[in-house]
Amino acid sequence: MVTLTASPESRFSEEIEREHEIRNLKETVAALRDALEQQKAGTATEVAQAVAGAHNEIRDLQAGIGEMRIELERRKAEGEEAVQKILAQAAEEGRQLQSSVQALRDQLEREKARHQEEEQVMRRTHRDECAELEKTIQRIRGELEACRGQK
Repeated sequence: MVTLTASPESRFSEEIEREHEIRNLKETVAALRDALEQQKAGTATEVAQAVAGAHNEIRDLQAGIGEMRIELERRKAEGEEAVQKILAQAAEEGRQLQSSVQALRDQLEREKARHQEEEQVMRRTHRDECAELEKTIQRIRGELEACRGQK
């Protein structure tokens, strides 16, 4: 077996090397920690920006939906108003037509009554004239018979 005996200089030099290596490792650890912290900060910033962007987009979409809902309700109200207006116009037109029909019926009834009255007057006049003519015929017959009887 070989025993190594190191000289104090070599031990000193090994110790300096170890300290140097430890220092390098500490610096590497510190650098890695800094890099990890920066990465975490960058990731947190990116996440915060993404969340803020998502919230902004959600707000914009909600605002758009609200505007569309209002527009839809406005158009629905306009449509209902137009239907009510058309129904009112149709009802008014129906009332006017009923009024016109009633006026024409009334006029027809008056014309019919006037025509019946004129017909009755004409029949009465005709009957009176016929009766007058029959009386005249009877009178003339009587006179004719009286004239024949004198001859």
